[in-house]
Amino acid sequence: MPPGGGTHANGKKSLIIGAPIRFGIIGAGVAAETHARELAQVQGAQLVSVFARSETKAAAFAAAFSIARYATQLEVFLADPQLDAVIITTPNGTHLDYAIAAAQMGKQVVVEKPLEINCERAARIIAACRAAQVGLYVIYQRTFSRAAQQALKDIQSGSLGKLLLANIVDNQYRPPHYYQRDAWRGTQQLEGGGCVITQSTHMIDLAQYLLGPIRSVFAHRATHLHDIETEDTAVALLRFGNGVLGTLSSSTVAYPGQRHLVTISGTQGSLIFNGEHDQMVFRHTAGQGMTHSIPANFSFADPQDPRDYPTSGQRVQLQHITDTLLAGNVIVDDRALLSVKVVDAIYVSAAEQRLIEL
Repeated sequence: MPPGGGTHANGKKSLIIGAPIRFGIIGAGVAAETHARELAQVQGAQLVSVFARSETKAAAFAAAFSIARYATQLEVFLADPQLDAVIITTPNGTHLDYAIAAAQMGKQVVVEKPLEINCERAARIIAACRAAQVGLYVIYQRTFSRAAQQALKDIQSGSLGKLLLANIVDNQYRPPHYYQRDAWRGTQQLEGGGCVITQSTHMIDLAQYLLGPIRSVFAHRATHLHDIETEDTAVALLRFGNGVLGTLSSSTVAYPGQRHLVTISGTQGSLIFNGEHDQMVFRHTAGQGMTHSIPANFSFADPQDPRDYPTSGQRVQLQHITDTLLAGNVIVDDRALLSVKVVDAIYVSAAEQRLIEL
């Protein structure tokens, strides 16, 4: 079952547009490149426009991906009647303004994770999309992996028994130039945090997709290596609403970089998997015993450059979004707010050194 979540923007099924769904991209960075490349392989979708404030970047991006039109003024970009949906790939703290502007122009809104840098700003995006009766879809592609879907099936079927424990290890590495080449990275205003909000937001979303909402957090965070104002290392103790206890380790200093692993343990079985590279590393369930061990092609090492990560997950989620729109459904992904709440709680807990109840 593909990830759903969210509610209808106007409480009913809405016919919107026919095939193809015509997308535009806001931004011309690494994330925009990923979406342009993967959207080209999505059935029923067409990339027709790109917006960037720099004409040099906008023109170069349009040429690189054979996009018919580009714009350097947001009003011009959004006024295009041949544009049905926008994908926002700009820095975290700029999502709000772009999303509200797009919604008010009647465009379907797709936002790269995280939804925004805090709950107040994220909630305003959700409210704006509901008011405009347009869809909101947040890119958390790891929940669409086959490994995550197998984990969900095992959890929902009771094959692991009573769930007890969840351990999330997301110890990545980013060299100093990762933060130096983009002025917004590592800043509170535009990134909203460090490794937790940008890298491990994926893991927080994935864990809550599988196990339900996190209800309390106690955390520490530090800046060990990089010359940034936000964290490059964090750890947290988690308690889920269903009683499962958990841990999160998040980093961009763990040289040379380790592939993330999620371990979920119950009274009758356990799972260890990676959602990004889509690999079930270990699976032992009631009735079946052990059906997976470490795959022959598995590596514990992970890329250091974001451009080297697999991006097929984005394609799968973009196909799901396109299919949803083609079916006439307008969904507001309010589930994405859960991850923002947990990130907020981690930062408050680390700053005040106390347990935060959500």
